[in-house]
Order: sequence, then structure tokens, then C-alpha cells
Amino acid sequence: MDLTTMLGKIEMATPVLPASGTFGYGNELVEVIPYSMLGAIVTKTLTWHPRQGNPPGRITECGDTLINSIGLQNIGVKEFCEEALPKIVRLQKPIIASVGGDDPDGMLKTVEYLNTEEITAIELNLSCPNLGTTRLVAQDPEAIKKSVANARSLTLKPLIAKLTPHVADIAETGLAAEEAGANILCAGNTFKGIVFDWKKETLLAGGVSGKGIFPLALRTVYDLYQAVTIPIIGMGGISEASDALAMILLGATAIGIGTTMLIDPNLPEKVCQVISEYMKKKSITRINDLVGIKNGKKNYSGSY
Repeated sequence: MDLTTMLGKIEMATPVLPASGTFGYGNELVEVIPYSMLGAIVTKTLTWHPRQGNPPGRITECGDTLINSIGLQNIGVKEFCEEALPKIVRLQKPIIASVGGDDPDGMLKTVEYLNTEEITAIELNLSCPNLGTTRLVAQDPEAIKKSVANARSLTLKPLIAKLTPHVADIAETGLAAEEAGANILCAGNTFKGIVFDWKKETLLAGGVSGKGIFPLALRTVYDLYQAVTIPIIGMGGISEASDALAMILLGATAIGIGTTMLIDPNLPEKVCQVISEYMKKKSITRINDLVGIKNGKKNYSGSY
């Protein structure tokens, strides 16, 4: 079964993406994960200057979830382009570079720098929950419009706006991103959470990922699809192939897998198999024709 997926104008071999922040810079896991099952490579979030990230003690398990507070540790966009990007290009996959930081000017410099590089699309990480800011850009529709519009003025590459689930109405923030020029939405990021270690009497505040957040993440996809006309990348808590299929049926054109891919490197292959079986059962030949068919609304034609 042909699983070729059009994410806007980005042609991908499958709808499966690695979630930003869980896949390194894109080439580190070639001996572990079957890259043929991935539709594109998504980098960890890049910033204008290198970042050391938050102090150690940044990740802990909490039941069937994981909480992290990495703080966007990365080598900076210039070193990435010089050292890591040539290796990723050789993998012959579309490359989505995630960019962000707690400095709006720095994020825009990063976007502009990547505009001339061999990058397929740029993801604006407007929603990192562990930078210590009191309010995320993705929580303010006007701030979203400003950030996306400024980035749009600097590049012709497809722009992906990465949203946060921590809003009263994610449809409102998704529409703000679309109106400002985003071509694709990413729904979304980790959920804010805190875990307390009673033995050490320490707590870790950060982003919650893993199986336990899946129903919440699925709702964000459902709500966004009701409101916007641009494609959506659904992610959050996908731990089984059936989860990915549900995301697509409720409105996601592509799906991102993070925490569970580190546990089960074969999950992308399982996802593709389940989707293929479902398409065959329903006599559907184009995967984009699956998008949103169980949502009650179908308003995305597969291109922008």
C-alpha cells in the first residue's frame, strides 16, 4: 500500500514523524530506527546561540508518563548547519528544523539563517513549557500572529506553528497562526506538570509526555480540525499503532511519535502496517483521504 502523504506541499513517504526533542538532530538513531518508515526528519529545537539547557535532574518517570525539563539544550543553529545538517541531508528525507528560544529576535535570526540552508520546512516552537517564562507565545493569539507573521516575512519555506494545549481554546490559537501565514499546525507540545519525589523531597516541573496524555492530545487534534483549513501534525502520547490511526481519522495529516519511539523503535513500522490494513479494508487508496473522516467535518484538500 502506498502511504505517500502530502503535508501541505511536503511530500513524505509515510505520515510518521519523530517528535522534535526526542530525535536529536536527526541522524543519531540510524542504527536503531527504520528510517524508511519515517516521512521526514524533525530536529530538536535550535536556537540562535548554543544553550546548555537546564541543570541535571531533568527527566523522571511518573507512572505511564515522562516529565522532562531539558531547557532546549542544543549546539546553536550555526554549528548545526556546519556539522549536523550535511549528515542529515544524506539520509534523503524532508528535513523539518524546529526553532525557538526565549528571545523572539533570536528565533527570527534562526529562521532567516535557515532560509538559505537545505531545510524543507521550519517549525516555530512557540510552546516550550520549560523555559521559565510565565506565559508562552502560543498562549496569546496576538503574540502568535506577530511571531508567525515576522517569520513569514523572512522565508518562503513552509512554516509549522507548534501550539500548546494549555489554552482555553486551541482552535483560537490555531486560527491565529493560520491567519498570520502558518502553512501547517503542530498539535501540540507536552503538557505542563510537576512530579514530587517524597524521598528526596525534590520536585521537577516540566513537560509531561507519554501514554497518559493521549486522550488529551487527541482532543486538541479534534478541536483544531473543526476550526482550521491547514494540515495538522498530531502528537502526544501515541504508544500504539491504533493511536496514530485515531489521530489521522480525527484530523491529523501526519503524526509525531516521541517518548514511545525510544522504547519501541519499531513503532513507526507498526503504525504504517495498521494504516495500510485500514486503507485496504475501507478501499481507500490515498492516505490523505483518511484525514478527518471520523471528525464530522472535512475541509482540507491536501494542499495549500
